[in-house]
Amino acid sequence: MKQEGLSSKAKIGILFLILVVGFTLAILWSLVKVSMIDGDTWRKRAEKFTKNYIEKKAQRGNIYSSDGKILATTVPECDLYLDFSRVPEKDKNGNIKTDSTGRTIYRTQISDENYNKYLDSVCLVLHEAFPDSSAASFKRRIHNYRTAEKPRGCVLVKRHVPYSYWSRICRYKGWNRGVVKYVDGKSVIHYSRFKTYGNMAESVIGFNESYLKEKYNGLEGYYDSILRGQDGLVLCRRLTRGSWIPVGQGSTIYASESDSVRTDSIPGHPVINGQDIVATIDTRLQDIAHYSLEHTLRTYNSSAGCAILIEAATGDVLVCASLIRDSLGNYAEMPYRSVPISDIYEPGSIFKPVILTAMFNDASLSLDTAMLVPVGRKKFSANSKDVIDHGGQKNDMYPLWKAVAISSNVTFSELGWRFYNNRRNELFNNVASIFPFQKLNIDLVGTEYNCRTNKLTYDNDFLRFCYGYTCAVSPLRMATFYNALANKGRMVKPRFCKAIINKGTLEYLPVEVINEQICSPETATTLRDMLVGVVEGGTGDNIKNDTYSIAGKTGTAETSPGANTSNATFVGFFPADNPKYTCLVMLRDITRFGRDAAPVFQDIADCVVSLDKELDCRPTVKILAEKRKAGSNKDEELLPSVSKAPQAEVRQIYKRLGLNIGKISMQTLWCTYSNNEETPDLPAAYIDYTPPRGQVPNCYGMTVKDALLLCRSMGIDASFEGYGKVVSQEPKARTPITKNTKVHLKLKAAK
Repeated sequence: MKQEGLSSKAKIGILFLILVVGFTLAILWSLVKVSMIDGDTWRKRAEKFTKNYIEKKAQRGNIYSSDGKILATTVPECDLYLDFSRVPEKDKNGNIKTDSTGRTIYRTQISDENYNKYLDSVCLVLHEAFPDSSAASFKRRIHNYRTAEKPRGCVLVKRHVPYSYWSRICRYKGWNRGVVKYVDGKSVIHYSRFKTYGNMAESVIGFNESYLKEKYNGLEGYYDSILRGQDGLVLCRRLTRGSWIPVGQGSTIYASESDSVRTDSIPGHPVINGQDIVATIDTRLQDIAHYSLEHTLRTYNSSAGCAILIEAATGDVLVCASLIRDSLGNYAEMPYRSVPISDIYEPGSIFKPVILTAMFNDASLSLDTAMLVPVGRKKFSANSKDVIDHGGQKNDMYPLWKAVAISSNVTFSELGWRFYNNRRNELFNNVASIFPFQKLNIDLVGTEYNCRTNKLTYDNDFLRFCYGYTCAVSPLRMATFYNALANKGRMVKPRFCKAIINKGTLEYLPVEVINEQICSPETATTLRDMLVGVVEGGTGDNIKNDTYSIAGKTGTAETSPGANTSNATFVGFFPADNPKYTCLVMLRDITRFGRDAAPVFQDIADCVVSLDKELDCRPTVKILAEKRKAGSNKDEELLPSVSKAPQAEVRQIYKRLGLNIGKISMQTLWCTYSNNEETPDLPAAYIDYTPPRGQVPNCYGMTVKDALLLCRSMGIDASFEGYGKVVSQEPKARTPITKNTKVHLKLKAAK
């Protein structure tokens, strides 16, 4: 009998069909569940691995100088890593290739052909970026890394390579693959602060004090919250090796400027770049002060020195040079010591005007600049040592103004002993009321100490206090006091930042007043006249000139009792009849006197006078008479004497004097005067002057301003000493110019 039902094969087929349908339904359900039910959850998880908001640092603001130059800015730098790893090369079937000798053929990120072809070029680029290291040393180092027995896949060649040089290396054929872009998931590109003028004014601009985090001193530290800006969160996408780039940025890390980069940020966390600030430093004046001070420090083998220039009315510090000698004998600015601010020292004779101001303010005294006072040598008590005037001054009686001019210690000891011996604390209190002994709290982050003063109990201490000892002050505070005298008694706080740039608009900071009136305008005028006498016929007469008047004071203070070294200072203001600038120069640990610091003062003042068009203290143009024809009875033709000068300035002089411009053609930048000695029948005139190409120009007879301009316009570095006009130069005129040519000019004033 035949059995009914499904065969075993049919049952297996049905079972298979059920399984297929079941799996299909399960897959469809999973798809529906993932896309419709759990889709948002999975998409959010996926985005965390592909896109995310990453913290982005804000661009730090720039620091500009008062003359519009960039002092500090942020620039990209790169750490140059090269990949020298070797991987066995395989054929299409996955078998390792070998050469004819059976050795394994290795593949490198940079092929041998491209490596050998461009290695020298890469090393020259590195040498260009770091001139202190030769191209040969870079080539030797890179070659040793590549030919090592087990080359590493990530070798550090050089840190802090400027971005422009790093990108040039990346663009050499075949080298892009060998240059490592990310190390430990972090880009090799980072940003650092770059100072345009190198070490010049660096202690004012500021240093980064920490390698672990950004912590600055100087202007960078004080205005950090303004310069830093606000970091934000930016939408980025994930690359390999755990690196992230902003959405929209190409994968090539050294892409061109035209690549668009979207910086979509989370609301409430935008990236706000820092604001720019304008410092009070003037790069033109700072440059002159820096190199003049450095030359003087080298000449006297000083351990340190400083130069400060302050605008009297505002307190703007236009120059703040601080140079310290290192172990190699070089002078540079140091990160943790600013000589004008952090150094305190016994000022010596420059403190005498402070004592004199306090005495003039005392209504119980009756001082007269013509009153006779002793000079020379004097013993004031049995417990005191003899007070001696330097320079072998004989015992005599001088008017007070003359005693100030020769800086008599005996005179000031006499005044103190005569009027305040029985009320010494009152003298100190009078001085403290007009001199900023406490911290100035300037707008720089750095070390600023309180002044140090000794008690005036002992006779020697009291007498020494009267002529500038037993107290220690900083150069900046001393300059602040003299600036008050220049300001007719109004003491303003020194400042190093004058404005903040907010959305392209300058927001000027207010002038801060420390003391509205340290003395009456009449007292300030009296002291000014006495300080003029110091320069006109006293200890500071080595910088006397006929161009502008200076009111100043020399100061020589022994570094310790009986020491053969001193701290030499010259401080004053100019033009004396209408003071606009105050300047202080201090040299530490030299075997010279305060008058030897004065030439640096004059170098700075000369530069100021040449640049400030508002100062009406320029010398009268000397007019020379030249007859049109020998033996003629006609009126003389008057022409200013010029030895090579910019034609535009000569035209301006002619206009101011109401003279005929004559033959100035303006076809060349420079012109010179022709006196026609060989052809007296021709009229005197100005002729075009073209500096010789490739040769040192003849600067004889030129002013220092024009000589420096001429040399630097030809790409030659120049320095000078003295004042007046150029009387000699080294190297001589017509000497061929080489890469290291530097002209030194010697100046001398006409008698």
